[in-house]
Amino acid sequence: MVKSIVRSRMKKSVNRYEVNLRKIIFENVVTSIGAGFSISIMTEFWNSVGMNQTKIGWVQMMYTIVVLIFDLPMGYIADRFNRKLLNIIGDIGVAFAFLFYAFSKNMYMVLAAECLLGVFNAMTNGVDQSFMKVTANKIDPTGAYFAKVTRDSYTIKYITLFIVMLLGGFISKISLRLAIGISFIPYVMGAIVAFNIKDYGEKAIAKNSNPFKDMYITVKDLIKAPKIKAYMLCYILGKEITHSQIWIFTPLLKQCGVPVEFACIGWILNQLMQIVGSKYSKKFTKYTMSRKFGGIVVIEMMWLLVLIIHTNIVTVWLFALNGFVKGCADSTLVTPLQEETKDEIQTQVMSIASTGARLLYIPMIYFVNYLGDIKLELALLGVLVVFLPLCLKVYKSLKSLKE
Repeated sequence: MVKSIVRSRMKKSVNRYEVNLRKIIFENVVTSIGAGFSISIMTEFWNSVGMNQTKIGWVQMMYTIVVLIFDLPMGYIADRFNRKLLNIIGDIGVAFAFLFYAFSKNMYMVLAAECLLGVFNAMTNGVDQSFMKVTANKIDPTGAYFAKVTRDSYTIKYITLFIVMLLGGFISKISLRLAIGISFIPYVMGAIVAFNIKDYGEKAIAKNSNPFKDMYITVKDLIKAPKIKAYMLCYILGKEITHSQIWIFTPLLKQCGVPVEFACIGWILNQLMQIVGSKYSKKFTKYTMSRKFGGIVVIEMMWLLVLIIHTNIVTVWLFALNGFVKGCADSTLVTPLQEETKDEIQTQVMSIASTGARLLYIPMIYFVNYLGDIKLELALLGVLVVFLPLCLKVYKSLKSLKE
C-alpha cells in the first residue's frame, strides 16, 4: 500500500515536470521562428526604405553591439532575481519591436527597431535553455533525457522554421510590412505560455555586494574552469563556423548559372539539411566531446575545400552541408556545456557563450564579405584559414581533458 502511494506521487511529480517541459519547448520554438516570416525579404524591405548595403551592414552591426552590451547583465539579472519575468518581458518586447519594425519609414526607424530587438532578445537569451535543462533533469537526473530533449527541440524548430519561411514568401507577395509585422503573433503566443512556465532552478548567490564585481567574478570563475572553457569555445566555434559565409551563398549560385528566381531552392535545401543534421546528431550521443567537435569540423572543412578548389553548377550544392553541420552543432555542442555548469548560473553561461560568438562574428562578417567582393571563393578560403587553426587548438584542448 505504502509503495503504491509512493509510486503514485512519483508519477504525478514526473507528469508535472513533463507538462512544464512541453510548455518550455513550445515557447522556445515559437520565439525562435518568428523572424522566419520575413527573413527572405528583409533586404528588399531595407532597400524600399532607402537603405543600401553599407547602411544595412551598419544597422546590423549596431544591433549586435546592443546585444553585446546587454547580454551579460541580463543573464546575471535573470539568474540572480527572476528568469521567468525577464523571459516574459523579453517575448512581449520583441513582439512589439517587430510591429514597430513593420511601420518603419526610414533607416532611423529601422535602427530603433533593431536596438529594441537587441535589448529584448538579450533578456530572453539563454533562459529557455536554462528552464529546459533544470526541468529535464528533474525527470531524469542522468542528463540523457536532457540531451534527447535538446536534439528534439532543435529538430522541431528547424521543421517549423522551414514551414514559416514558405508561408512568409507567400505573405510577402501581399505586403513586405505584413511579413515583418506578423512575427508579432508567435512572440505573443510565447509570452502567454511563458506566464505558465515554472522555474525549478535555484537562484544564483551573490559573491560580492557590488553587482558589477559579482558579475565579473562569475564570468572569471566560469572561464577559469578548464572543461567549461573548452566546451564554451567548442560551442562558439561550432556556432560561428557556419555563419558568416551564408551571405555569399546566393552570389555563388548566380556565379554558377543558377537563375536568381531559383536561388531560393538552395536556401530551402540548406534548411532541410539543418533538419537532417539535427536528426543525425543523435548518433553522436555516446561520443566524447572531442569526437563530436572533430567530426563536425571535418565535414565543414571538406566542403569548403572542394568549393575553394573548384566551384561549378554541381559542386556549389555542397553548400547544403553547411546546413547539415549547423544542425549537428546546434543539437550536440550546447548540452555538454550546460551539463558542466551549475543550474543557478545557466543563463549567465549561455550569455557569455552568446557574447563570445558575436565578438567573433562581427570581424568575420566584414572579413568574409570583403574577400567576397574580390572573389567569392576567397571568402570561403578566409573562413577556412581563420577557423581551421582555432578549431585545431580547441580540439587539442578537448583531447587534453581526457574525457
